[in-house]
Amino acid sequence: MKVVDLPFVRKPTRNLCLTALSLACVSSAFAQSSSPPPTPDQRADQLIKRMSLDDLHHMVQSYNTMVPQQPPGGIGTAGYVPALPALGIPALQENDAGIGVHNYPVGKDKNGQPTLVRGKAGDATPLPSLLGLAATWNPQIAYAGGSMIGGEAHSQGINMLLAGGINLAREPRNGRNFEYLGEDPLLAARMDGAEIRGIQSQHVLSTIKHYALNAQETNRLTVSSNIDERAMRESDLLAFELAIEDGHPASVMCGYNKINHVYDCSNSHLLNDVLKHDWKFPGWVMTDWGADHGVNDALDGTDQVSGIDVGSGFSIGSMSSSFGAPLTQALANGTVPHSRLQDMVHRILRSMLAGGLFDDPPVVKPLNAEADALVSQHAAEQAIVLLKNDHA
Repeated sequence: MKVVDLPFVRKPTRNLCLTALSLACVSSAFAQSSSPPPTPDQRADQLIKRMSLDDLHHMVQSYNTMVPQQPPGGIGTAGYVPALPALGIPALQENDAGIGVHNYPVGKDKNGQPTLVRGKAGDATPLPSLLGLAATWNPQIAYAGGSMIGGEAHSQGINMLLAGGINLAREPRNGRNFEYLGEDPLLAARMDGAEIRGIQSQHVLSTIKHYALNAQETNRLTVSSNIDERAMRESDLLAFELAIEDGHPASVMCGYNKINHVYDCSNSHLLNDVLKHDWKFPGWVMTDWGADHGVNDALDGTDQVSGIDVGSGFSIGSMSSSFGAPLTQALANGTVPHSRLQDMVHRILRSMLAGGLFDDPPVVKPLNAEADALVSQHAAEQAIVLLKNDHA
C-alpha cells in the first residue's frame, strides 16, 4: 500500500493536537495550583474571626416560638435563633418533628381561632409511629421517611428538625415511646441513622435525642437513671454511638433526667468524655427546652441553651437563661474561658455550614401532599406485615 503524504491535513491536525494538549496542560496546572474549597470547619473559623463577643453570645441561646405572638423573624416553629445578617449567618428555625413537621399556632383569625403561619393544621404529612418504622426492619424506608419530612420542612421555611429520637424502650408506659425505635440498640441505631441521613439530605439539620437514658416522662425533671458504665455503653449509649456514626446529626439534644444523680445537660462525663472525646462528635449539644441548670453547663459540654421564653418585649439577647447574663459574667471573670465560647459557636456554625444552611436556604413552596402521603403509606404497610423466616 502506498502512503500519500498530505501536508495540508497533517499540519492543521498537529496544531489542533498541540492546542488541545496546551489547554489540557493549562487546565491541569490550574487544578494543581488552585486551592480546594474551604471545609465547614475552616469557614466557621473565618466567621468567628469577624464576630464580636455579642455575636458569639447571640449564637448560644435559642428562643421558644411555640407561642401565638412571634418575635421578629420567627415563623412559629418551636425554637429560634435570630439571623446575624451583617455576617451572613441565617436564622435557625427549629421544628419538633419526631414523626413529621409540627404546626404551632402563631396568631388568631377574626373569630378568635388559632391560625398557623404555614397554613392549615394537618397540611404536613406524618409518618407512622417510629415503633412501627422500626418494625419494618428496613433502613431504606426510614431514609425515605426522613427525606420526606425534611423536604416538607424545607418547603415551609424550616431548616432544623428536632428529630432522631432513639431512647431505648425501657418503660412501656413512657409517653414518648411512639417517637422512639424500640429496645434493641442495633436496630434502633440503623433505623435512626437512616432517618437522620434522609432529613439532612434535604439541607435540613437534624438532632439526635434525648441524650441519654430519658426513658420516661413521669418525673422526668427529677428522676435519676442509675446504671453502671459498662451496661450503659453496651445498651443506651451504644444506640446513640452507632446512630451518630451512621447519621452524622448536626446536634445532640441532652435530656431532662439525671444519670447516676447528675443531670444530662450538666454531665461532663456524658458530654465531654464520651460524646466529644471518645466519639469525636463535631457538632453541638443543645438542651431540651429548659433543661439547663446553670452557667457551668458550658464547662460540662453543653453548647446552646434552648427554649428561652422571650416574653412580651422580645428583647432578644437579654434573657436570664443560664447562658444569658450569667454567661456574660462568667466570661468577664474568667470562670468560662473565651476559648470555650468560641468552641461552642464553632460547633454550631460548622454544622450549619456542613448541612447547607448557608448555601441552600429554605424556599417556601407548596407541599406535594399526594406524593408525601405515599411515602407514609408505604412505611405503614410495611410496619404491619410480620416478617417470615423462609429458611427456618
